[in-house]
Amino acid sequence: MSELPKEELESKIAFLERHIEEQDREILNLRKILDKVLEDVESLQNSEQQTSQQNSDPATERPPHY
Repeated sequence: MSELPKEELESKIAFLERHIEEQDREILNLRKILDKVLEDVESLQNSEQQTSQQNSDPATERPPHY
């Protein structure tokens, strides 16, 4: 088994460290996007629930053939 020169190992380590930092930044960005999407979904669910509660009054409900 041949050993890699010290400079090559240092270069590979630097590359991997930079790669990890880039991945960490991207994961944080994706987490922010996911949090926003989850917030929007929750807002839509709440809105839908309020709408369905308001429309649950049989006196104001239109028959299905309309």
